[in-house]
Amino acid sequence: MKKIYTSILVLFLSYSTYGQTDPDLLGQWYLHYMEINGTRTYVPPFTHNPTVFITFNNNASSGLPTSQGDSSCNHFIAEYEVNNTNTSVNLTSVIPTLTLCMGDTFEPTYISILTNTTTNVFDYTVDIPEESLTMIDLSGKKLVYGRQVLSTEKHTSSLNSLKLYPNPVKKELFITDFPISTNTSYTIYNLTGNSIISEKKLIENHINVNALKAGVYFLKVTQNNKISMKKFIKI
Repeated sequence: MKKIYTSILVLFLSYSTYGQTDPDLLGQWYLHYMEINGTRTYVPPFTHNPTVFITFNNNASSGLPTSQGDSSCNHFIAEYEVNNTNTSVNLTSVIPTLTLCMGDTFEPTYISILTNTTTNVFDYTVDIPEESLTMIDLSGKKLVYGRQVLSTEKHTSSLNSLKLYPNPVKKELFITDFPISTNTSYTIYNLTGNSIISEKKLIENHINVNALKAGVYFLKVTQNNKISMKKFIKI
């Protein structure tokens, strides 16, 4: 009987340490920069893929929840564990596509941070007001993400100034300070990073979101390979 109680205690402590996924961590995060030994390196704009991101899903029906993302020219998938005791996330089974990125020095450095099984247990901090995620691995390398693509001088000011109202929204979500063209499209993601409304042409300055369930969503607007991501709340 004592052995049974001991086993139950071990399972309980394990569940408490590696418990449910942190809801603040879920969803899609765009890499703003990585910092190694005090030197910041930003995502090279428009070399291969300027929208480097990582997505944390809440889909652990059996086993660990999954993560995936895009690097400069590669895609990767992984599993992850969140340690609720010390607020760390452990990336496991990280598998990149390993496409050769010609002339790209950013790509191998970033992928090596994610795939290094010796150091890729990250202390992380989510700043909700700033919508930022900071991850620091065991060797001190820092990855800083945001809910939106980091603007660069090559992004048009109109795209960066995109605004949504009303927010929270019940039926019609309006887009302001943004000129809509024939090359404008949008996608709506839920909090776990899954697309709820796949890419569609944005014809008018409003979107009917009445059919969405109440919750937090992200609207991605794309125009001429430039992207803006905005969060909204459906009530």
